[in-house]
Amino acid sequence: MTLRAKLTTAFALFGALPMLAATWPVSRALSRSLEAEHAVRLDTATHAVEGELRRLASLAAEAAREVARGSEAEALARDRAQGLLDPAEAAGRAAEWMEARGLQVLAVTDAGAVVLSSGHLPGRAGDVDPELAALYASVPPARPVPRLVTRATPAGLEPLLAFLAWEPVPGEQAPLRVVAGLALGPRVADRLASLTGGDVSIVAEGADRPIAASAPRGAGALGRLAARLLWTPRVRARSLPLPAAGPPVARVEVALSAAGLERTELQVALVFLSALGISAAAALLLGHLLARRITRPLEALRAGARQVAAGHLEARVAVPASGEVRELVAAFNAMTGDLAASRERAAAAERVAAWREVARRLAHEIKNPLTPIAMSVETLRDALEHGRPDFKEIFAEGTAAIQEEVRRLKRIVDEFSRFARMPRPEPAPAAAADLVDALLALYPAPPSGIRLVREVQGGLPVVAVDRDQILQVLLNLVRNAVEAMPGGGEVRVGARREGEEVLISVSDTGPGIPPESQQSIFEPYFTTKEGGTGLGLAIADRIVQEHGGRLEVASPPGGGATFTVRLPVNAPASP
Repeated sequence: MTLRAKLTTAFALFGALPMLAATWPVSRALSRSLEAEHAVRLDTATHAVEGELRRLASLAAEAAREVARGSEAEALARDRAQGLLDPAEAAGRAAEWMEARGLQVLAVTDAGAVVLSSGHLPGRAGDVDPELAALYASVPPARPVPRLVTRATPAGLEPLLAFLAWEPVPGEQAPLRVVAGLALGPRVADRLASLTGGDVSIVAEGADRPIAASAPRGAGALGRLAARLLWTPRVRARSLPLPAAGPPVARVEVALSAAGLERTELQVALVFLSALGISAAAALLLGHLLARRITRPLEALRAGARQVAAGHLEARVAVPASGEVRELVAAFNAMTGDLAASRERAAAAERVAAWREVARRLAHEIKNPLTPIAMSVETLRDALEHGRPDFKEIFAEGTAAIQEEVRRLKRIVDEFSRFARMPRPEPAPAAAADLVDALLALYPAPPSGIRLVREVQGGLPVVAVDRDQILQVLLNLVRNAVEAMPGGGEVRVGARREGEEVLISVSDTGPGIPPESQQSIFEPYFTTKEGGTGLGLAIADRIVQEHGGRLEVASPPGGGATFTVRLPVNAPASP
């Protein structure tokens, strides 16, 4: 009999039968009493939600009326009618009015829905807002309705569900309209939850996820456990479509917890569990005897598997076992041995392939200077053999070309030697802000036409790095950024935290990096610069990797490039 069969048979015989016998009558009796109680509470909660929604809609209409009839809107309309309105100055007024009145949507448009000023969508100024045009066409003034509108946030555009109402601004010339709205977001969901005593979520029609949801209330952990054990059926939720001009755009879902009934459920559950405990005692005793013999090798296997997952392929399991478990332990030990051998072979093959590729590229780079050297030597020999009268000039030009190419060969060999003999990092705690300041201190007077900007987030954690090596990486990135802008520009050096990483970035406003080059930019001997060796970024990438981090590049269409050094928070460098 297998391990699974032994455990299944023992627990089924001594535990399942008493539980099944007691579950049905207890759960049916409890369900009938809870269903009636939940129905009454849900009706009360529904009325409370409907009343609060009417109040919010009324507040939206009142806000639109207040703004439209206020002196500020009238002055805006008058200035526009007289041709005195500055479009750039008017574009920001709606944001000020919206913030002052605690609104989430506010816009001022003409009768054709051309936006003069918008607080929730500032970029729409001067354009027709199709969402507001549809609102004017389908809803009369002063009538609040729920609508999905687009709102601008720091992360981009996102949909927003809100009660909207519009009002015309008084005046005969150049009529304007004011649209105001209150968002149906998490704060409203929490407010409705406090009124109903349950959980509330607001869901757009056709959407899978709620737009907003209240913080979970519900029953305690013990009450929820008892409900699951007793399979208690009850009415839990009700969906209320929001009133709209046309098909509903969203609904409010109210789910009531069983917090008020936990006491009754707990009493029933305790009685049930007491009876169940007596019948399960024998099963637990037998299960304990079986588990003591079986789980010890299984736990050792689990620990060994975790070590293998962490990369320690030398892990072995040495515990006594019998039957299938003994065969499993033997197979595990054999597997880890094979994995360790396979990893060593793969690592050796990878190193050989990598150095072959570097050698191929190095040979290619060395071959390029040899061609002009050979041509110069051939020209000198030809001039000498023919006794040309301008031999001195030819000799000077040829030897100068040979010297230049020899210097280039030396630079290539020096960079390769540096790449091959890079010392291991010696990490020590360092603050990201100090690294940025030390980098900028190397540029007390930036090159002509270059502006250096420091953007460091406050309260950054410490990282474990080799200070000299990381500064070498950052200095190389800044130097590349400066060289990419011969006509001048701006270089931004920033530091911020993202999760468990500290990011140090160098951005420029140069021409950017072509997409096809971004895939190969960190490879040895790949360069787009005239006279470059192609090892600078390869060395920088290797240094960052040996610190347990990553070097990334981003260059959006339109110009500019950003190199980002990602370093783990206070993590040691890799050996």
